[in-house]
Amino acid sequence: MSRVLAVVLLLCVAAAAQTAPAPITEVAFETEIPLSQWNDLPAIVWTDSSQLSLAQDALQRKEIFKNNRVNVSLVNIAVGETTPVHKHSRDFISVYLSGDHLQQTVSGEKPDTQKIEAGEVRFRNAGYTHSTKNVGTAPFQAVMIEFADAQGPSKKVHKKSHTCTPNSKLCVDEKELFCTDKVCVEDVEMAPGSVTVRHSHATDHMLVAVSDYELTDEVEGKGTVVRRHKSGEVEYIPAGITHRLTNTGKEPARFTVILWK
Repeated sequence: MSRVLAVVLLLCVAAAAQTAPAPITEVAFETEIPLSQWNDLPAIVWTDSSQLSLAQDALQRKEIFKNNRVNVSLVNIAVGETTPVHKHSRDFISVYLSGDHLQQTVSGEKPDTQKIEAGEVRFRNAGYTHSTKNVGTAPFQAVMIEFADAQGPSKKVHKKSHTCTPNSKLCVDEKELFCTDKVCVEDVEMAPGSVTVRHSHATDHMLVAVSDYELTDEVEGKGTVVRRHKSGEVEYIPAGITHRLTNTGKEPARFTVILWK
């Protein structure tokens, strides 16, 4: 009988070894990532490779857009919830959709509680290892844009413009936030009924909706396009467009613009 029990125990151990998740190796990239390798590169490397961490990530992070330049995810963190410790293997931008308090724990440092403003944008280079806890009073949302190629350092840009329709208070406010070697990032707010100056884009750009909005776009050579988005949605617009936007919604429109150089 003891020999039978021993055999059963050995079989159980063998089965557990086959189903145990393989360890995940952390990888940091400091040089440009070939676009041909984009699909093979994990966006996030978990320091805890347990099934619990992977399941939690699936609930907190949802991919909403992807092309050969960016991989975009919507991140949701419930009140009191903490993300597993993880390492970002690509340069990325976070666009915060809601404002509240987060506790960031960066590898090797003490936890740091920060007040985040809605519409705030932050850039991080690859290799950033941390966990995030929502210590606020409401669910926390952010859009995370991961880049296929290395962006280099970021540099703040202190430039603003305030454009109003003549004889009215219908204004557009644009703030240039920062630039990397490859992109520049702007924060745009449009009052209901306000109109942007007609302008052209020689390179690709992407809109990230901070608020819900409805923008009517007069596109040269293509007529009128209605760009209607909910907070957290994105729209990627290829190079070569000349247009003018009007906020035809009833509420102020706010969005982040990422412009490739």
